[in-house]
Amino acid sequence: MYLKKLSIQGFKSFVSLTDLNFDPGITAIVGPNGCGKSNIVDALRWVIGEQRARVLRSGKMDSVIFNGTTSRRAVGLAEVQLTIANNRGVLPLEYSEVILGRRLYRSGEAEYLLNGVECRLRDITDLFTDTGMGAGAYSVIELKMIDEILSENTQDRRRLFEEASGITRYKKRRGDALRKLDQMQSDLARVRDLTDEISKRVRSLKRQATIAERYLRYKAELRTAQMNLLKLEYSRLLTDEKNFEDEIIKISDTCAGLTAQVRASGAQFEALRTRFVAEEKRAQRNRQAFVEHEQRIIKLEGDLRLEEANRQTIAQNVRRLKVDRETTAVEREALASQRESTEKQFSGALSEANKTSQLLDQASTERDIVRDQLKTVELQREALEETVKNLDQQKLNHHRHFDLLQGRIIHLKEEQNRLKSEWKSEEKANETASREAEDAAKAFQEAQKKLDRARGARQEAEVAHAALERKISRAEGDIGQVERELAAKRAEVKILEDLVSTYDFFPDAVRYLLTEAKDIQVTTLSDLITCAPEYRAALAAALGPYGGCIVVETERVAKMAAERLRSEDMGRAYFIVLENIPIFLSSSEPPPDALLTLVALRDEVYRPVAELLLRDVFLVESLDMARNMLDENGGKAYRYITSQGEWVDGRGVLYAGGSEEGGTYSHLSRRDSLRVAKDACSELQRQVDHEKSTLAGLHEEQRQIALYEVIDRAREADQLYVDADRTAQKHAQIRELGSGQLNVLTRRQHQIAQEIANLEEEAQPGSGQLVHIDEKLSEAQENMKSIDHEIQSCRGQLEEMQNAYLHAHMSAVQAVAKRERLEGDLQRIEQRQLHLHHQTEVHEEEHDALIQMQQDASVKISELAEFLQVERTCRSDLNEIKTEDSTREHELRIELERTNEHVRKAQRSFQAAKEEETNVQIKYSAVKARREDLQVRAREEYQFELSGMPEFEEVDDVILREEIQETERKLQSMGNVNALALEEYNKQNERLEFMMEQRTDLEEAERVLVQTIKEINRTASKQFLDTYVLIRENFQKLFCELFGEKAKCELDLTEPDDVLESPIAVIARPSGKRPVSIAQLSSGEKTLTAIALLFAIYLIKPSPFCFLDEVDAPLDDANVDHFMQMIRRFSTETQFILVTHNKRTMEMANRLYGVTMQEEGVSSLVSVRFEEAVALGE
Repeated sequence: MYLKKLSIQGFKSFVSLTDLNFDPGITAIVGPNGCGKSNIVDALRWVIGEQRARVLRSGKMDSVIFNGTTSRRAVGLAEVQLTIANNRGVLPLEYSEVILGRRLYRSGEAEYLLNGVECRLRDITDLFTDTGMGAGAYSVIELKMIDEILSENTQDRRRLFEEASGITRYKKRRGDALRKLDQMQSDLARVRDLTDEISKRVRSLKRQATIAERYLRYKAELRTAQMNLLKLEYSRLLTDEKNFEDEIIKISDTCAGLTAQVRASGAQFEALRTRFVAEEKRAQRNRQAFVEHEQRIIKLEGDLRLEEANRQTIAQNVRRLKVDRETTAVEREALASQRESTEKQFSGALSEANKTSQLLDQASTERDIVRDQLKTVELQREALEETVKNLDQQKLNHHRHFDLLQGRIIHLKEEQNRLKSEWKSEEKANETASREAEDAAKAFQEAQKKLDRARGARQEAEVAHAALERKISRAEGDIGQVERELAAKRAEVKILEDLVSTYDFFPDAVRYLLTEAKDIQVTTLSDLITCAPEYRAALAAALGPYGGCIVVETERVAKMAAERLRSEDMGRAYFIVLENIPIFLSSSEPPPDALLTLVALRDEVYRPVAELLLRDVFLVESLDMARNMLDENGGKAYRYITSQGEWVDGRGVLYAGGSEEGGTYSHLSRRDSLRVAKDACSELQRQVDHEKSTLAGLHEEQRQIALYEVIDRAREADQLYVDADRTAQKHAQIRELGSGQLNVLTRRQHQIAQEIANLEEEAQPGSGQLVHIDEKLSEAQENMKSIDHEIQSCRGQLEEMQNAYLHAHMSAVQAVAKRERLEGDLQRIEQRQLHLHHQTEVHEEEHDALIQMQQDASVKISELAEFLQVERTCRSDLNEIKTEDSTREHELRIELERTNEHVRKAQRSFQAAKEEETNVQIKYSAVKARREDLQVRAREEYQFELSGMPEFEEVDDVILREEIQETERKLQSMGNVNALALEEYNKQNERLEFMMEQRTDLEEAERVLVQTIKEINRTASKQFLDTYVLIRENFQKLFCELFGEKAKCELDLTEPDDVLESPIAVIARPSGKRPVSIAQLSSGEKTLTAIALLFAIYLIKPSPFCFLDEVDAPLDDANVDHFMQMIRRFSTETQFILVTHNKRTMEMANRLYGVTMQEEGVSSLVSVRFEEAVALGE
């Protein structure tokens, strides 16, 4: 496990998005003071949950947000993301890569993210518990923390020990247990007080319960007498109700006869109205045809005017184009004249340039000839000077050299004998070196082959591993995204389920039966019928108040539900009883255009309900179409409804207005939304499972690659290659040195032999040479005088030639400049001529197109005029037909009104009979209501059913009333009686027993909790002491490594009786020193002591990473070497990130980052070489 990447944006001085990529091993961060290096440390602390603004070097938490500079505005958000490679499973998550994020807005709002999903701070804290990481752990060490670790305040130091020993979670559990114990003891005291109080109250209630028992007996007798009186009155009401029912049947027969008469008159009226509607439709079609011809005439007139205007526009464009063509022709003629003039000037300039160029070449040639002559003469003089000098030196040396030749010959012969002996010895050594070099070369070739194979395998593995890493990252991101969507959708489902289950749009009685009366199996009609969303408003309007009706299978269930509503005083509800619905309604197929065909039922058992309510309901596009459909069907009891929920029926009722909210519509909408949300949840869950399966496959592929094994094999092959190369080079150098030495000895022998021969030859008498040297010396001196005179003459000629060359060069430059200027003018004229030629061609094409458009417009105008004349003739004919239709329509309307009057008279007779029936119904309803009231009273007051009682023997109601009065007198004589005493006594007695049980349970829980705390203390103390002993031993070893064998140190628990809270003292005595306290040590000694303590902890429980902020600042070079050796030693288990200014620390780093502040107040990041890092650090 290691830190992979840290992304910072808007945090302190890092305003732009800055990414730091970390590798296992050692990474150094360098930069000058004040550039923002420590802000990287603060960002790391902040993202892993640090809540103390002081630790982040800020006064308050929102100070970490970039506050702007003189050239940049402040930002409103600070965000840091930390990517952790969880390849060793240290973090308790199933992901191989964990991304932590933290955001802080200037408004004070904060967010914590775990793999892109919002989480709590506690989730981050729990994630790092006992891992050696986290805001308060030892994974981030600053220079100032050295003093804190070794200070008298031991809390920071103790926290390091607790984190290393893994007792943090134990202490947290102990704290929770202690808080629970305090709460439990408080609850126990409260229960004891309640138990004493309830005991006193139970004793008092026992006396009152005896009086209440006698009082309840009288009440029972009174209740029996009153119930008998109710039964008597109920029996008499049943008789009256039967008489009214017979009268209603008689009147209903009369109404049936009148209904037949009304239907016959209505049929005649409907036939006549059908004729009228047909005639009206035919007249409407004629009127529509007239309007269509009128509109076509208007359109043709408009098109004719538009074409006339278009033809005028084309004529204007033709005239404009003619002017442009004339202007272009004039310009072309002017350019032709200008080009002719410029070409003549260019020819003259070209001739002049050629002439001046020839003159320049001639002058240059003459000048070079004279210059060469001068150089030749000067070289001759230098040669003669050298000859004279050499002859003088030869003459001088000849005498000296002759004296030394004999001694030199003797010395060379001695050296020749010694070289022969050395050559034989060197030849034997060279043969041995050749054999060793050949063996080393073969080993090097084999190592090179192995290295190539290992590098190829590593490259393939790294490519495959990187590709899988990207796929895994994408897969984990996809999983996080889908899981967030799934969580949001599940929350939506929960909200919708809560909303649907509340039934808040229905009456209290319906809501009670559905939510409280769980033992009664009921449902609403709107829960049984569904439809497509576009028909929802129509279905809700069609159901109307029936949408909230309770649907039950039998009348027994309906009565049970009604009885429950009465007993709970929850009002009334409408019930639809399936067994009471006529069978014939569900036996035939509905019409194909009925709304019933557009809905779906939860179960076919509810089909009769749907047919009862929706069979005669039809879906139409608008209310106007609904009215037409009603007219066509003769006012039958149909209802036509629009998709917006507006409707009209055969009775003349119209339901229309704004959009509908609440009631059945809202319930249907919520239920459909819930179904859609559940389907979406199922699909998202399937996606999550599929993505996780894919991710598991990718992890398996990545595991099979075994990248680190391939890398290790490549490193081994690389090391073998380096060793073989070094060995081969060594032996090759030895062999080359031996061969070179042999060659040197051989050449030296030949040189000595040749030299001896030459010296012997030179040793012969040389007087003749001296005479010859004197003659040559005189001749050379005479030649020098002649050459000096010739040099003076050449120099004069060269000066004249140079002046002539400069004059010719000036003339040539001026001629060339004139020629280039005229050449540029010619090119511009040619380009303009080409442009004008192209423009002329375009004008010609445009002119032809405009002429063609003029002709087309004229033809179209003629055609439109002909069409217009035809349409006007048709309009005149249709106008005459429209007048005839109006006459026929008026005659039919008069006949229709006369027939309608007959229908109304029949309806009035029917209405009178219905009114008589209504009066009887009212009387019947009054009797029935009184009877039902008696039933309700019997049910609510006396809890029995009058309707199901057996045959009742009638008695005198006067006797019943006298018994009631006598019993009431007895009750009054008892005075005020606590009727609830008996119930209260039983209740309080039960409560006392319950509280005694609670008291016993709390006492037992207190005992168990105390035992648990003792067990936690025992386990945590043992674990802490074991870790403490190991840390102390490691601390002593590492302290001696850093300060020498004579150095001494010790860790001491100052309160050994309380191991879990005892301060930990640190005693440190470097070699030759006996300081009284840690404070007397130097800064460097304190740093090394703290480092020894920190790495002593790492030996027990290494942190996956360690961030050290300028910890090496107080150390000298020697101690820095010790420090870095220890860092290198621990870097195999821990990833180190060092903020430093020290060159030696930089040399040991695997990777360097440089932090600069090129813009004032804004930090930026660069990857640097070692030399640049040293410069930045200084």
